[in-house]
Amino acid sequence: MTLSVSSSFSLPVLRNGSNGYNVTLVQRLLNNTGYGSLVEDGIFGVRTDAAVKQFQKDRNLIVDGIVGSQTWGALLPPTIGRGSSSDDVKRLQMILNEMGYSLVVDGMFGSNTEAAVKRFQKNSRLEVDGIVGPLTWYALMSIMIQD
Repeated sequence: MTLSVSSSFSLPVLRNGSNGYNVTLVQRLLNNTGYGSLVEDGIFGVRTDAAVKQFQKDRNLIVDGIVGSQTWGALLPPTIGRGSSSDDVKRLQMILNEMGYSLVVDGMFGSNTEAAVKRFQKNSRLEVDGIVGPLTWYALMSIMIQD
């Protein structure tokens, strides 16, 4: 079951009983934000469910243990684009470099980073806008989990 966010790509809806690399990604994101020390095993069980619910509660989201669009939006890094400068831009540049792009990791979202993002979006069949929002972050991080 997926929640459609764009006509060509959607974020998965995950809950207790789900499994696979999408669950591994959720577990990693929860671990990175300080919600437990979950085993990143791709199995959405009791501990992952409890961590998701606590995360949702702390972010004033609906506390249902379901990772849908609102929870994904809170788990994934913020939307960034040309002109942004932050640690999230550095993270983006490092991820893109691991995929073979040759970017200077300086935390500045300039024309080279934007061009790399657009190439990635095109290759991933995402909307090509050069902006790294939830769908682009998800696609980037999913590839890293699967490798």
